Amino acid sequence: MNRSSHRTPNRQPSRPTHRGVRAFRKYMLFFLLATGAIGAYLWIAYRAPLAEALANTAADPRMFLSEADVERAASYSMLRDLLFFVGYFWEWGMLLWLMTSGYARTLSQGLKKLIGGVWLRFPAYIAGIAAALFVLGLPLRLLSYSISRNYDVSTLSFGGWWRDQWVQLAVDYALMLAVGAVVFALARKGGTWWFRLWLLSIPFLVFLMFIRPVAIDPLFYKYERLSDPALEHAVLEMTAKAGVPAERVYEANYSEKTNAINAYVDGIGPSLRIVIWDTALHKLTAEEIVVLTAHEVGHYVKKHLQWSAVGGVASMFFLLWIGNKTYRFALKRWRSFLFIRHPADWPGLPLMLLVVSVLTFVTTPLASAVSRNAELEADRYAYALTGDADAAVTMYQKLAASSRGTLHPPALTYWFRYTHPSLGDRITEALGYDRTLP
Repeated sequence: MNRSSHRTPNRQPSRPTHRGVRAFRKYMLFFLLATGAIGAYLWIAYRAPLAEALANTAADPRMFLSEADVERAASYSMLRDLLFFVGYFWEWGMLLWLMTSGYARTLSQGLKKLIGGVWLRFPAYIAGIAAALFVLGLPLRLLSYSISRNYDVSTLSFGGWWRDQWVQLAVDYALMLAVGAVVFALARKGGTWWFRLWLLSIPFLVFLMFIRPVAIDPLFYKYERLSDPALEHAVLEMTAKAGVPAERVYEANYSEKTNAINAYVDGIGPSLRIVIWDTALHKLTAEEIVVLTAHEVGHYVKKHLQWSAVGGVASMFFLLWIGNKTYRFALKRWRSFLFIRHPADWPGLPLMLLVVSVLTFVTTPLASAVSRNAELEADRYAYALTGDADAAVTMYQKLAASSRGTLHPPALTYWFRYTHPSLGDRITEALGYDRTLP
Protein backbone atom coordinates (compact mmCIF):
# COMPACT_ATOMS: atom_id res chain seq x y z
CA MET A 1 0.00 0.00 0.00
CA ASN A 2 1.25 3.47 -0.84
CA ARG A 3 2.35 5.29 2.32
CA SER A 4 0.89 8.52 1.07
CA SER A 5 -2.60 7.09 1.51
CA HIS A 6 -2.15 7.22 5.29
CA ARG A 7 -1.57 10.96 5.35
CA THR A 8 -4.20 13.18 6.89
CA PRO A 9 -5.75 15.23 4.05
CA ASN A 10 -5.94 18.48 6.05
CA ARG A 11 -2.52 18.19 7.64
CA GLN A 12 -0.18 21.03 6.82
CA PRO A 13 3.59 21.39 7.32
CA SER A 14 4.85 23.73 10.00
CA ARG A 15 8.05 24.65 8.13
CA PRO A 16 8.35 27.10 5.23
CA THR A 17 7.13 25.86 1.87
CA HIS A 18 8.54 26.91 -1.50
CA ARG A 19 5.41 28.98 -2.17
CA GLY A 20 5.73 30.65 1.21
CA VAL A 21 9.39 31.50 0.65
CA ARG A 22 8.61 32.89 -2.80
CA ALA A 23 5.73 34.95 -1.42
CA PHE A 24 7.94 36.47 1.27
CA ARG A 25 10.71 37.21 -1.25
CA LYS A 26 8.23 38.93 -3.52
CA TYR A 27 7.04 41.01 -0.61
CA MET A 28 10.61 42.02 0.26
CA LEU A 29 11.05 43.17 -3.33
CA PHE A 30 7.87 45.25 -2.96
CA PHE A 31 9.22 46.62 0.33
CA LEU A 32 12.44 47.80 -1.29
CA LEU A 33 10.77 49.26 -4.38
CA ALA A 34 8.00 51.03 -2.42
CA THR A 35 10.47 52.45 0.09
CA GLY A 36 12.72 53.66 -2.70
CA ALA A 37 9.86 55.24 -4.65
CA ILE A 38 8.44 57.09 -1.64
CA GLY A 39 11.93 58.14 -0.55
CA ALA A 40 12.60 59.61 -4.00
CA TYR A 41 9.23 61.38 -4.02
CA LEU A 42 9.86 62.95 -0.62
CA TRP A 43 13.43 63.97 -1.51
CA ILE A 44 12.15 65.85 -4.56
CA ALA A 45 9.05 67.27 -2.84
CA TYR A 46 10.98 68.72 0.08
CA ARG A 47 13.26 70.58 -2.29
CA ALA A 48 10.43 72.31 -4.13
CA PRO A 49 10.49 76.11 -3.69
CA LEU A 50 7.92 77.86 -1.51
CA ALA A 51 4.96 79.34 -3.38
CA GLU A 52 5.54 83.01 -4.19
CA ALA A 53 2.25 84.00 -2.56
CA LEU A 54 3.56 82.74 0.81
CA ALA A 55 7.04 84.24 0.59
CA ASN A 56 7.82 86.84 3.27
CA THR A 57 4.57 86.20 5.10
CA ALA A 58 4.05 84.73 8.58
CA ALA A 59 3.60 81.36 6.83
CA ASP A 60 7.14 81.56 5.46
CA PRO A 61 9.41 79.61 7.86
CA ARG A 62 12.35 81.85 6.93
CA MET A 63 10.58 84.73 8.69
CA PHE A 64 10.97 83.16 12.13
CA LEU A 65 13.60 80.45 11.68
CA SER A 66 17.23 80.61 10.61
CA GLU A 67 18.19 79.10 7.27
CA ALA A 68 19.91 76.24 9.10
CA ASP A 69 16.77 75.52 11.14
CA VAL A 70 14.63 75.58 7.99
CA GLU A 71 16.90 72.98 6.38
CA ARG A 72 16.99 70.93 9.57
CA ALA A 73 13.18 70.96 9.84
CA ALA A 74 12.81 69.86 6.23
CA SER A 75 15.30 67.03 6.73
CA TYR A 76 13.61 65.85 9.91
CA SER A 77 10.12 66.03 8.41
CA MET A 78 11.24 64.08 5.36
CA LEU A 79 12.70 61.31 7.53
CA ARG A 80 9.59 61.15 9.72
CA ASP A 81 7.37 60.97 6.66
CA LEU A 82 9.45 58.16 5.21
CA LEU A 83 9.35 56.27 8.52
CA PHE A 84 5.58 56.54 8.56
CA PHE A 85 5.23 54.62 5.31
CA VAL A 86 8.12 52.26 6.02
CA GLY A 87 6.55 51.51 9.40
CA TYR A 88 3.46 50.09 7.72
CA PHE A 89 5.50 48.17 5.13
CA TRP A 90 7.73 46.77 7.88
CA GLU A 91 4.72 45.72 9.96
CA TRP A 92 3.20 43.89 7.00
CA GLY A 93 6.51 42.11 6.44
CA MET A 94 6.68 41.04 10.09
CA LEU A 95 3.18 39.59 10.02
CA LEU A 96 3.79 37.87 6.69
CA TRP A 97 6.96 36.32 8.07
CA LEU A 98 5.12 34.97 11.13
CA MET A 99 2.87 33.07 8.73
CA THR A 100 5.13 32.02 5.87
CA SER A 101 7.99 30.96 8.17
CA GLY A 102 5.69 28.64 10.09
CA TYR A 103 6.41 30.48 13.36
CA ALA A 104 2.75 30.96 14.26
CA ARG A 105 1.90 27.32 13.46
CA THR A 106 4.96 25.92 15.25
CA LEU A 107 4.23 28.04 18.31
CA SER A 108 0.64 26.81 18.42
CA GLN A 109 1.63 23.16 18.01
CA GLY A 110 4.47 23.40 20.50
CA LEU A 111 2.30 24.93 23.20
CA LYS A 112 -0.34 22.27 22.62
CA LYS A 113 2.23 19.63 23.56
CA LEU A 114 3.47 21.55 26.60
CA ILE A 115 0.24 23.01 28.02
CA GLY A 116 -2.98 21.05 28.24
CA GLY A 117 -5.52 23.67 29.30
CA VAL A 118 -6.64 26.09 26.59
CA TRP A 119 -7.09 28.86 29.16
CA LEU A 120 -3.36 28.73 29.88
CA ARG A 121 -2.25 27.88 26.36
CA PHE A 122 -3.98 30.81 24.64
CA PRO A 123 -2.36 33.54 26.83
CA ALA A 124 0.99 31.84 26.21
CA TYR A 125 0.33 31.85 22.45
CA ILE A 126 -0.57 35.54 22.49
CA ALA A 127 2.58 36.21 24.51
CA GLY A 128 4.65 34.42 21.85
CA ILE A 129 3.10 36.46 19.03
CA ALA A 130 3.40 39.75 20.96
CA ALA A 131 7.04 39.00 21.84
CA ALA A 132 7.91 38.21 18.22
CA LEU A 133 6.31 41.43 16.98
CA PHE A 134 8.07 43.37 19.73
CA VAL A 135 11.50 42.02 18.76
CA LEU A 136 10.97 42.30 15.00
CA GLY A 137 9.67 45.86 15.29
CA LEU A 138 12.40 47.01 17.68
CA PRO A 139 14.94 48.12 15.01
CA LEU A 140 12.50 50.52 13.37
CA ARG A 141 11.32 51.93 16.70
CA LEU A 142 14.92 52.42 17.78
CA LEU A 143 15.67 54.20 14.50
CA SER A 144 12.67 56.48 15.01
CA TYR A 145 13.80 57.29 18.55
CA SER A 146 17.38 57.96 17.38
CA ILE A 147 16.21 60.37 14.69
CA SER A 148 14.03 62.28 17.17
CA ARG A 149 16.96 62.54 19.59
CA ASN A 150 19.39 63.58 16.86
CA TYR A 151 17.10 66.40 15.77
CA ASP A 152 16.46 67.57 19.37
CA VAL A 153 12.76 66.77 19.26
CA SER A 154 12.87 63.95 21.80
CA THR A 155 14.41 64.62 25.20
CA LEU A 156 13.77 61.10 26.48
CA SER A 157 16.79 59.19 27.75
CA PHE A 158 17.46 55.74 26.36
CA GLY A 159 16.53 54.24 29.72
CA GLY A 160 13.22 56.09 29.72
CA TRP A 161 12.56 55.08 26.14
CA TRP A 162 13.32 51.44 26.95
CA ARG A 163 10.95 51.56 29.93
CA ASP A 164 8.17 52.94 27.70
CA GLN A 165 8.76 50.10 25.25
CA TRP A 166 8.07 47.53 27.95
CA VAL A 167 5.04 49.40 29.25
CA GLN A 168 3.66 49.60 25.71
CA LEU A 169 4.34 45.89 25.24
CA ALA A 170 2.35 45.12 28.39
CA VAL A 171 -0.56 47.31 27.24
CA ASP A 172 -0.48 45.79 23.73
CA TYR A 173 -0.38 42.27 25.17
CA ALA A 174 -3.36 42.93 27.45
CA LEU A 175 -5.41 44.34 24.57
CA MET A 176 -4.37 41.59 22.15
CA LEU A 177 -5.23 38.92 24.71
CA ALA A 178 -8.65 40.39 25.51
CA VAL A 179 -9.63 41.10 21.90
CA GLY A 180 -8.09 37.87 20.59
CA ALA A 181 -9.99 35.71 23.09
CA VAL A 182 -13.29 37.26 22.01
CA VAL A 183 -12.47 37.09 18.28
CA PHE A 184 -11.54 33.41 18.28
CA ALA A 185 -14.44 32.45 20.54
CA LEU A 186 -16.87 34.09 18.11
CA ALA A 187 -15.07 32.82 15.01
CA ARG A 188 -15.37 29.21 16.23
CA LYS A 189 -19.15 29.61 16.26
CA GLY A 190 -19.10 30.70 12.62
CA GLY A 191 -21.94 32.59 10.97
CA THR A 192 -21.83 36.37 11.12
CA TRP A 193 -19.29 36.31 13.94
CA TRP A 194 -17.81 39.62 12.76
CA PHE A 195 -21.19 41.34 13.29
CA ARG A 196 -21.40 40.04 16.85
CA LEU A 197 -17.86 41.23 17.37
CA TRP A 198 -18.86 44.67 16.14
CA LEU A 199 -21.75 44.82 18.64
CA LEU A 200 -19.34 43.92 21.44
CA SER A 201 -16.85 46.54 20.25
CA ILE A 202 -19.29 49.41 20.84
CA PRO A 203 -19.19 49.39 24.66
CA PHE A 204 -15.47 48.58 24.48
CA LEU A 205 -14.72 51.72 22.43
CA VAL A 206 -16.83 53.88 24.72
CA PHE A 207 -15.13 52.33 27.76
CA LEU A 208 -11.71 53.19 26.34
CA MET A 209 -12.76 56.83 25.97
CA PHE A 210 -13.54 56.88 29.68
CA ILE A 211 -10.66 54.80 30.98
CA ARG A 212 -7.70 55.86 28.80
CA PRO A 213 -7.30 59.40 30.24
CA VAL A 214 -7.30 58.19 33.83
CA ALA A 215 -5.79 54.68 33.60
CA ILE A 216 -3.55 54.33 30.53
CA ASP A 217 -2.10 57.81 29.91
CA PRO A 218 -0.72 58.09 33.49
CA LEU A 219 1.42 55.01 32.77
CA PHE A 220 3.53 57.20 30.48
CA TYR A 221 3.20 60.70 31.93
CA LYS A 222 2.76 62.38 35.30
CA TYR A 223 -0.30 64.62 35.70
CA GLU A 224 -0.56 67.40 38.27
CA ARG A 225 -2.78 70.40 38.82
CA LEU A 226 -1.59 73.43 36.84
CA SER A 227 1.15 75.10 38.88
CA ASP A 228 0.35 78.65 37.70
CA PRO A 229 -2.85 79.81 39.51
CA ALA A 230 -3.20 82.92 37.34
CA LEU A 231 -2.98 80.90 34.13
CA GLU A 232 -5.40 78.30 35.47
CA HIS A 233 -7.85 81.09 36.30
CA ALA A 234 -7.53 82.51 32.77
CA VAL A 235 -8.11 79.09 31.22
CA LEU A 236 -11.07 78.25 33.48
CA GLU A 237 -12.56 81.70 32.79
CA MET A 238 -12.35 80.92 29.10
CA THR A 239 -13.88 77.45 29.55
CA ALA A 240 -16.70 78.90 31.65
CA LYS A 241 -17.43 81.35 28.85
CA ALA A 242 -17.62 78.35 26.51
CA GLY A 243 -19.92 76.48 28.89
CA VAL A 244 -17.45 73.64 29.51
CA PRO A 245 -17.82 72.07 32.99
CA ALA A 246 -14.10 71.94 33.79
CA GLU A 247 -13.09 72.37 37.42
CA ARG A 248 -9.34 72.23 37.10
CA VAL A 249 -6.54 72.23 34.55
CA TYR A 250 -3.74 69.67 34.52
CA GLU A 251 -0.15 69.92 33.36
CA ALA A 252 1.76 66.83 32.21
CA ASN A 253 5.53 66.31 32.25
CA TYR A 254 6.00 65.87 28.50
CA SER A 255 9.29 67.81 28.66
CA GLU A 256 10.94 64.62 29.94
CA LYS A 257 10.28 63.07 26.54
CA THR A 258 9.86 65.79 23.93
CA ASN A 259 10.37 69.44 23.02
CA ALA A 260 7.10 69.52 21.09
CA ILE A 261 4.17 71.66 22.30
CA ASN A 262 0.56 70.63 22.75
CA ALA A 263 -2.55 70.60 24.94
CA TYR A 264 -5.73 68.58 24.82
CA VAL A 265 -9.18 68.00 26.25
CA ASP A 266 -9.93 64.34 26.76
CA GLY A 267 -12.49 62.07 28.34
CA ILE A 268 -16.23 62.29 28.80
CA GLY A 269 -18.23 63.12 31.90
CA PRO A 270 -16.29 62.39 35.12
CA SER A 271 -13.09 61.65 33.18
CA LEU A 272 -13.11 65.03 31.38
CA ARG A 273 -9.79 66.78 31.76
CA ILE A 274 -7.95 69.72 30.23
CA VAL A 275 -4.26 68.93 29.93
CA ILE A 276 -1.45 71.31 28.97
CA TRP A 277 1.98 69.94 28.20
CA ASP A 278 4.64 71.53 30.40
CA THR A 279 6.59 72.28 27.22
CA ALA A 280 3.80 74.69 26.28
CA LEU A 281 4.04 76.32 29.72
CA HIS A 282 7.76 76.88 29.17
CA LYS A 283 7.63 78.21 25.61
CA LEU A 284 4.28 79.95 25.08
CA THR A 285 2.88 83.17 26.45
CA ALA A 286 -0.28 83.14 28.55
CA GLU A 287 -2.27 84.48 25.59
CA GLU A 288 -0.95 81.73 23.32
CA ILE A 289 -1.76 79.05 25.90
CA VAL A 290 -5.32 80.34 26.23
CA VAL A 291 -5.77 80.16 22.44
CA LEU A 292 -4.21 76.69 22.36
CA THR A 293 -6.57 75.52 25.09
CA ALA A 294 -9.54 77.25 23.44
CA HIS A 295 -8.91 75.11 20.38
CA GLU A 296 -9.21 71.99 22.52
CA VAL A 297 -12.33 73.37 24.18
CA GLY A 298 -13.72 73.85 20.69
CA HIS A 299 -13.54 70.09 20.20
CA TYR A 300 -15.60 69.61 23.33
CA VAL A 301 -18.19 72.27 22.49
CA LYS A 302 -18.57 71.02 18.92
CA LYS A 303 -18.93 67.49 20.33
CA HIS A 304 -16.05 66.20 18.26
CA LEU A 305 -15.25 63.64 20.94
CA GLN A 306 -18.74 62.17 20.67
CA TRP A 307 -18.70 62.31 16.89
CA SER A 308 -15.32 60.63 16.97
CA ALA A 309 -16.85 57.81 19.00
CA VAL A 310 -19.72 57.49 16.52
CA GLY A 311 -17.27 57.53 13.63
CA GLY A 312 -15.17 54.91 15.36
CA VAL A 313 -18.17 52.63 15.77
CA ALA A 314 -19.24 53.12 12.14
CA SER A 315 -15.74 52.60 10.77
CA MET A 316 -15.36 49.49 12.93
CA PHE A 317 -18.46 48.03 11.26
CA PHE A 318 -17.03 48.44 7.77
CA LEU A 319 -13.56 47.38 8.90
CA LEU A 320 -14.90 44.11 10.30
CA TRP A 321 -17.25 43.51 7.36
CA ILE A 322 -14.62 44.07 4.69
CA GLY A 323 -11.92 42.52 6.88
CA ASN A 324 -13.88 39.28 7.24
CA LYS A 325 -14.31 39.00 3.47
CA THR A 326 -10.63 39.76 2.89
CA TYR A 327 -9.54 37.29 5.55
CA ARG A 328 -11.60 34.46 4.05
CA PHE A 329 -10.40 35.30 0.54
CA ALA A 330 -6.77 35.14 1.70
CA LEU A 331 -7.39 31.80 3.44
CA LYS A 332 -8.94 30.32 0.33
CA ARG A 333 -6.21 31.49 -2.01
CA TRP A 334 -3.04 31.09 0.08
CA ARG A 335 -4.02 28.40 2.59
CA SER A 336 -1.22 26.09 1.41
CA PHE A 337 1.59 28.25 2.76
CA LEU A 338 -0.14 30.30 5.48
CA PHE A 339 -0.51 27.23 7.75
CA ILE A 340 -4.09 28.16 8.61
CA ARG A 341 -6.60 25.31 8.34
CA HIS A 342 -9.71 27.06 9.70
CA PRO A 343 -10.79 30.71 10.15
CA ALA A 344 -10.72 30.17 13.93
CA ASP A 345 -7.27 28.53 13.86
CA TRP A 346 -4.90 30.40 16.18
CA PRO A 347 -2.16 30.81 13.54
CA GLY A 348 -4.69 32.98 11.72
CA LEU A 349 -4.00 35.81 14.19
CA PRO A 350 -1.11 37.33 12.19
CA LEU A 351 -3.29 37.28 9.07
CA MET A 352 -6.09 39.03 10.96
CA LEU A 353 -3.64 41.67 12.15
CA LEU A 354 -2.29 42.05 8.62
CA VAL A 355 -5.77 42.57 7.16
CA VAL A 356 -6.59 45.17 9.82
CA SER A 357 -3.29 47.00 9.24
CA VAL A 358 -3.71 47.12 5.44
CA LEU A 359 -7.32 48.32 5.69
CA THR A 360 -6.31 50.95 8.25
CA PHE A 361 -3.60 52.20 5.93
CA VAL A 362 -5.92 52.33 2.91
CA THR A 363 -8.62 54.25 4.80
CA THR A 364 -6.20 56.63 6.53
CA PRO A 365 -6.58 59.45 3.95
CA LEU A 366 -10.35 59.52 4.48
CA ALA A 367 -10.03 59.45 8.27
CA SER A 368 -7.37 62.18 8.14
CA ALA A 369 -9.56 64.39 5.95
CA VAL A 370 -12.45 64.11 8.40
CA SER A 371 -10.11 64.89 11.28
CA ARG A 372 -8.64 67.94 9.52
CA ASN A 373 -12.11 69.34 9.01
CA ALA A 374 -12.84 69.00 12.75
CA GLU A 375 -9.50 70.62 13.62
CA LEU A 376 -10.21 73.56 11.33
CA GLU A 377 -13.61 74.00 12.98
CA ALA A 378 -11.94 73.98 16.41
CA ASP A 379 -9.40 76.57 15.23
CA ARG A 380 -12.13 78.92 14.10
CA TYR A 381 -14.01 78.40 17.34
CA ALA A 382 -10.87 79.34 19.31
CA TYR A 383 -10.44 82.57 17.35
CA ALA A 384 -14.07 83.51 17.94
CA LEU A 385 -13.96 82.60 21.64
CA THR A 386 -10.73 84.43 22.47
CA GLY A 387 -10.79 87.10 19.77
CA ASP A 388 -7.03 86.65 19.54
CA ALA A 389 -6.02 85.20 16.18
CA ASP A 390 -2.72 87.09 16.41
CA ALA A 391 -1.63 84.91 19.35
CA ALA A 392 -2.57 81.88 17.27
CA VAL A 393 -0.13 82.92 14.51
CA THR A 394 2.85 83.15 16.87
CA MET A 395 1.73 79.97 18.62
CA TYR A 396 1.75 78.02 15.35
CA GLN A 397 5.20 79.37 14.55
CA LYS A 398 6.48 78.15 17.92
CA LEU A 399 4.80 74.77 17.34
CA ALA A 400 6.72 74.47 14.08
CA ALA A 401 10.01 75.46 15.70
CA SER A 402 9.67 73.08 18.66
CA SER A 403 8.55 70.05 16.64
CA ARG A 404 10.80 70.78 13.63
CA GLY A 405 7.71 70.29 11.52
CA THR A 406 7.29 71.54 8.00
CA LEU A 407 4.71 74.25 7.41
CA HIS A 408 3.94 73.06 3.88
CA PRO A 409 4.11 69.25 3.57
CA PRO A 410 4.05 67.29 0.29
CA ALA A 411 0.62 66.16 -0.91
CA LEU A 412 1.16 62.44 -0.24
CA THR A 413 2.27 63.14 3.31
CA TYR A 414 -0.61 65.53 3.85
CA TRP A 415 -3.20 62.96 2.75
CA PHE A 416 -1.86 60.17 4.94
CA ARG A 417 -0.18 61.75 7.96
CA TYR A 418 -1.90 65.02 8.69
CA THR A 419 -4.88 64.75 11.02
CA HIS A 420 -4.59 68.55 11.43
CA PRO A 421 -4.33 71.21 8.74
CA SER A 422 -0.69 71.98 8.04
CA LEU A 423 0.83 74.70 10.22
CA GLY A 424 1.20 76.85 7.11
CA ASP A 425 -2.52 76.53 6.37
CA ARG A 426 -3.38 77.27 10.00
CA ILE A 427 -1.24 80.41 9.99
CA THR A 428 -2.87 81.56 6.75
CA GLU A 429 -6.32 80.85 8.23
CA ALA A 430 -5.51 82.86 11.37
CA LEU A 431 -4.14 85.75 9.33
CA GLY A 432 -7.34 85.82 7.29
CA TYR A 433 -9.66 85.62 10.29
CA ASP A 434 -12.11 88.53 10.33
CA ARG A 435 -11.33 90.24 13.61
CA THR A 436 -14.37 92.45 13.27
CA LEU A 437 -16.69 89.50 13.96
CA PRO A 438 -18.23 89.49 17.45
